[in-house]
Amino acid sequence: MKRFIVVSATLALLGGLLYSSFFYSSTALELRENDESSEQEHILEALEYENRITQDPALGYPPLERLAKALKKTKELQQYYAGRSPEGILESHWRERGPNNIGGRTRVIHIDLNGPERKAIWAGGVSGGLWKTDDITASRPEWYKVDDYLDNISIGALAQDPNEPDIFYLGTGELYGGISGFALFRSENGGKDWAVLPATTNGNFQFTQALFVHPQTGDVYAGTTRGLYRSNDRGGSWQKVLGAGAGAFEDAIHDMAYHKASGTIYVSTTSNIFKSASGDLSSWENLTAGTNFTGGFSRVEIAVSQGSPHFLYAVGNSGGNGSGVHRLAEGSTFWDVYSAPISNDGENWTRGQGGYDLEIEVDPFNGQRIIIGGIDLYVSENGGFSFNQLSDWTGSPLQFVHADQHKILFDEEKQGVAYFGNDGGFFRTFNGGGIIQAANTNYNVTQFYAADLHPESLRDYFIGGTQDNGSLQLSRFGIVGARTVGGGDGFYAHIDQDEPLYQLISLYYGDYSLSIDGGASFGTGVNTDGGFVNPSDYDDEANILYAQTNTGDFYRWNRETAIGGIIDIAGQEVSVTHVRVDPNVPNRVYLGAGSGRIFRIDDAHLGNAVNATVMALGSSGSVSSIDIERGNPDHLLATLSNYGVTSVYESTNGGQSWTACEGNLPDMPVRWGIFNPNDASQAIIATELGVWATAQLTGSQTEWVPPVPGTGIPLTRVSMLQARQSDKVVLAATYGRGLWTSDLFSDPIPAITGNQVHYTQSPLVLSGVRSLQAESFEWEFGDGTTASGETVAKEYNAIGEYDLKMTINGAVSTTATIKILPSLSLPYTSEEAAYGGGFEGHPEQYGVHTISGSSWERGRSSVSGKSGVNSGDNAFVIGLDEEYYQPNTETYLYLPDFDFSDPGIYEFSFWAKYSLQAGFDGFQVQYSTNRGQSWKQLGAGQDSGWYPYTNESEPAAAFPLGASYFSGTKASFDNFTLNISSLAGQEHVAFRFVFRSENTGNHSGVAIDDVKVTKFGGDLKTQLLSFEGDFSSPSSIRLEWTTQPEYNCRYFEVERSYTGKAFETIGQVNAKGVLSTDLHAYTFNTDGDRLLYFFRLRVVSDGAVEGEEEAFYSSTIAIRKESFYSGKEVLRVFPNPFGAYIEATFTDVMDDDVFYELYDMSGRLVLKGTQKVTGPLMHLEMRDQPTGVYLLSLRVGPEGEERIFKLLAE
Repeated sequence: MKRFIVVSATLALLGGLLYSSFFYSSTALELRENDESSEQEHILEALEYENRITQDPALGYPPLERLAKALKKTKELQQYYAGRSPEGILESHWRERGPNNIGGRTRVIHIDLNGPERKAIWAGGVSGGLWKTDDITASRPEWYKVDDYLDNISIGALAQDPNEPDIFYLGTGELYGGISGFALFRSENGGKDWAVLPATTNGNFQFTQALFVHPQTGDVYAGTTRGLYRSNDRGGSWQKVLGAGAGAFEDAIHDMAYHKASGTIYVSTTSNIFKSASGDLSSWENLTAGTNFTGGFSRVEIAVSQGSPHFLYAVGNSGGNGSGVHRLAEGSTFWDVYSAPISNDGENWTRGQGGYDLEIEVDPFNGQRIIIGGIDLYVSENGGFSFNQLSDWTGSPLQFVHADQHKILFDEEKQGVAYFGNDGGFFRTFNGGGIIQAANTNYNVTQFYAADLHPESLRDYFIGGTQDNGSLQLSRFGIVGARTVGGGDGFYAHIDQDEPLYQLISLYYGDYSLSIDGGASFGTGVNTDGGFVNPSDYDDEANILYAQTNTGDFYRWNRETAIGGIIDIAGQEVSVTHVRVDPNVPNRVYLGAGSGRIFRIDDAHLGNAVNATVMALGSSGSVSSIDIERGNPDHLLATLSNYGVTSVYESTNGGQSWTACEGNLPDMPVRWGIFNPNDASQAIIATELGVWATAQLTGSQTEWVPPVPGTGIPLTRVSMLQARQSDKVVLAATYGRGLWTSDLFSDPIPAITGNQVHYTQSPLVLSGVRSLQAESFEWEFGDGTTASGETVAKEYNAIGEYDLKMTINGAVSTTATIKILPSLSLPYTSEEAAYGGGFEGHPEQYGVHTISGSSWERGRSSVSGKSGVNSGDNAFVIGLDEEYYQPNTETYLYLPDFDFSDPGIYEFSFWAKYSLQAGFDGFQVQYSTNRGQSWKQLGAGQDSGWYPYTNESEPAAAFPLGASYFSGTKASFDNFTLNISSLAGQEHVAFRFVFRSENTGNHSGVAIDDVKVTKFGGDLKTQLLSFEGDFSSPSSIRLEWTTQPEYNCRYFEVERSYTGKAFETIGQVNAKGVLSTDLHAYTFNTDGDRLLYFFRLRVVSDGAVEGEEEAFYSSTIAIRKESFYSGKEVLRVFPNPFGAYIEATFTDVMDDDVFYELYDMSGRLVLKGTQKVTGPLMHLEMRDQPTGVYLLSLRVGPEGEERIFKLLAE
């Protein structure tokens, strides 16, 4: 949830006026002056911090116009070095890591008029970047960025010319977060390329909240903090048509709306609303002045219905609270003013943040239906008179939509379709809001302040702190989703490099949380009473956190003792901007501060007061980073983040003197710098325009090279750089484009990616993409064949195991074992000689490939939760002897390829027991119809008796959103069966079990046994799943039954009996189909005047011989009136007189022991016993009994009531 807004002046890019003129303008401050005090304080603290660390000391503010020149110079240098073919550190390759499931603050959404079926959508990130998806209706829409040039620009508005849809206009800046823009941009080729409109590179267009292209005139309107401007020459020139001195008392324009039928333009300012039919200067009518419209708002948002007559709707911000809806009917001057909506927990709908999140839109298909957005979404069906809450940012009790709504857009041509932009990115609905889903795949606009990486070589595990989206954890290779491990705004994060189970994340003001289980969970750590942004570093050997604090010079906290305190430096007052622990000298700490000073503290772990060696750089600015060469404590690198100063310094004598290494760097903030760990004469730095590198630190002659287009990091702000000691991988935390990694410092390390279990005559794709510093790849496949290239495809013609070898750069190799599995015929059951699904033999039929963590292992586990087997001596178990499976496990158990060519009914079944973290971890069955080339989920969550869980809302779960899988607990072995007859006709069908876990919890795992694939031929194999009934009224009975599957089933005959013995057919119900794998339900109604009935079904199918029928009976059910019958009693005994047998019926269907005794008239016991009776009828054979009278005693169960019947023997 959005709580505090940190403003990066530098992300605003390319200012045209001085910083103070737009960051501390009266307009910007007016928007917040009545907001909740704590919110205002946080915003201003963030502004002040960014101002302090980036300002030109000579001016007192950051001159952002210099970044425009820096960008121009960067582009020129990129072109220059492209012709020189840079190598080594100058040609670094960077890999984007994500997150791809968490969007960032979004205020711009636009439906592309050029897109087919209105599927193409544009979105603008506040932190920078214009993004597009070509199909928003896809199950997981994929976003892509339009241009790196726009990565550093805060997107505030977007409009498209409806008459010439290849022409777009883009506005920049975010007034409500204080992020300045630069100008307006125009594209003339459908958004592919963008150019600045020169007439807008001034203070009038630094915050543009609204853009509109008139559908009749083509005029372009821009609503900015300096008024409403109009251009009638495609942005070549502009005229102010509304604002202070132009028909209004105030300049700031917040919203625009257009009524098509009347051609009326509506515009809202800080506290008023205007309309005009022409848009000309002096043509605007004030709709609020002198009316009952509520006065004193500091922001007004509007929407207009498209009917005739139409309504104008408005909401305003007052003291941080959102107002109720104000509605004005066409032609009226009286506003309907309604009460402000209240959230489900009793709060105002904006919760004190109305200056930040405030939005209203009206449904184009229903002028009375409006949706408003504050913290959450609310819907009204009666023009704003009343509201129902539509979402809840906590996900309970309503559907989850990320907090802080900024944009609502209805599709005016598709009823029920709407899009939402908020601090969590992009959300969508296709049914009017009934179901709202996130759609943020690859919409990577996440703003990281800091990050750290796991010390293990090749380990894909990162944590970091972000604006709006808390502290995140990423733990897989590629561009992946993140798990949120801390809320609010996240900042500095640390992983203990020699004990990585210990990890720290932080919240604003230096509030740190500690994990002692490798990031699985985070608990209480320490509060350092620091600044909004709290620089810190962690001593991995001493286990001490050093951090900035507001109440002393620095803060020290010992993780082992949990003791912390404020530390003073003798004779100094230090405003810490950076903290660095020396990796060479124990307990030596460097503190970077303002005025270009560095404090070196030895024995920093001792005492409440310490002495420091003070070092002065040659510039007066904020020290943003310090690096120390490993093995050489005298070699230091320092950077400063201010404009107008030398940004990079080097010292070779422990800081006694410093050499400026600015070289050819443009004037821009430098946020971080690190030495090349292999060659400390080289370095890379994090700037406002990506990561730059030098092959030689040579003082003023240092030559810095910008990112290489296409392989380097984007030209975006990079907040931090971290290098891992084990494999020397570098992590870059960007503010607006997520996390990136590079192997530019790494030694060559080979790593094979690809399935290591496969099938014959099918290309197996293998890759060395995860290898570090690999320039060439040579492959040996173990069958005498070879290949070269980063990615190769190999077909094996025979089953078995093969030794795979990959060599990179002609020198460094790694190996793996490839197992090729057989193709088998069906059925695959224990009755077949070639059956290996019980895992007792035939090891050639199964194989395991483990990516990470625990593995499928064959054997018999003794660990509770996965112990034992279903049959035989072996099962396949996750972590056979491990008490708990490992976090981030990903392992695959492969089965053979089967022939499903014949028509028929097929079932897949297995036995399993498991103890798994419910919802987050689990296993899934997948199938392939192309010999392992691609895999799909087998079955779905709605399949009866199959997956118990579907991931509907947890992006951090091991399986993606929408996936179904087995999860939770099954204490003993249970059978799971799925009809897979839909695969009939496929020549190749392979199966595998996929187990995945995320990074939390301690659970045993799973055991799999007795996997079968059953094939049913032409015999009747219709399965009757249920048969039941009851009185639907005092005189009516309703019978219900279900089937799955049905095979050649024709109809069902309903049979009835009053005694449970003699049945008669009373009706017939036709079956649904000849072959159906679906679950089918049937009903039958009949009279029910009696107290007791027995019913059964005769299920009739086509026989194997044409024209013949085959049938089977269901179990018998009893339907009785419970007010008359209770328990199980003997109903009748017959025949009487009896001969060779006696039969008895009961008042219910039996599954009980019945005790019987037969006496003659003299009282002599002639027969005694117990019979297990199943069903409604008991049959008792009689020995030849002399003619006469007998007494029969019957008792149901040992405690049942005795019933005596008088019988005559013939």
